[in-house]
Amino acid sequence: MNAVLERIIETRQVSDGTRSLPLSHPDFPHLPVAIDRAEGRLLQRVIADIKPRTSLEIGCAYGVSTLYICEALAALPHPSRHIALDPFQTTQWRGIGVKNVRDAGFGSLLDFREQRSELALPRLVEEELTIEFALVDGWHTFDQVMVEFYYLNRLLRVGGVIVFDDADRRSVNRVIRHALTYPAYRVYGTEKDQTGPPRRSILGRVRHTLASVPAMTPIIRPDVLHRDWDLGIFGSCVAIQKIGGDHRSSGWDCAF
Repeated sequence: MNAVLERIIETRQVSDGTRSLPLSHPDFPHLPVAIDRAEGRLLQRVIADIKPRTSLEIGCAYGVSTLYICEALAALPHPSRHIALDPFQTTQWRGIGVKNVRDAGFGSLLDFREQRSELALPRLVEEELTIEFALVDGWHTFDQVMVEFYYLNRLLRVGGVIVFDDADRRSVNRVIRHALTYPAYRVYGTEKDQTGPPRRSILGRVRHTLASVPAMTPIIRPDVLHRDWDLGIFGSCVAIQKIGGDHRSSGWDCAF
């Protein structure tokens, strides 16, 4: 592990060069501001598998996830570029995230943009940029994440992966469920290796039977018929992979 990343994880501290700060949100100390080791391993495993040339991250903060990503990119057999979007890097986060990436020796990989994702992503689409990997870890309201997924879907190559952090929040979970209704997407993995879905209870078997009856679909909500574990959504960090082109018709709609 890179020495800068290891020091942050071990000490739970970051520094702006003159002052040390706890690895917590400056305004809401109880909120996590960094992915954990298991989530970091997921990011690195995905990157090692798909070997992206261009990756993108929404939300940099103190740069922990960026360090995991850049460490994995640096190990690839070809040059890569990592775009990070964070409109509050020099204000709320005191420039610490970008500093950590540069201190770790990954400055040449980083294309940092202090811009809001809802403004930066359409510009990247207009530039006809394509990416193979993205991490969504910014503002977690449903509408914000939904807008981000819309543009990331347009940027992402077939075979590419989008990872959603804080996927156990309902707002993010709903976007993932929506994305998985697209014929072009499937679950890629979670931050922990799964041995398979849990054994179904009697209620679960009843629900599974109802889900197989077409007449039930318009009556019972999809999230009742198809629980998260039925879709393969586990944990706080969920990855989905684009397995085909997005060929939905103009009137396409699917409940989620």
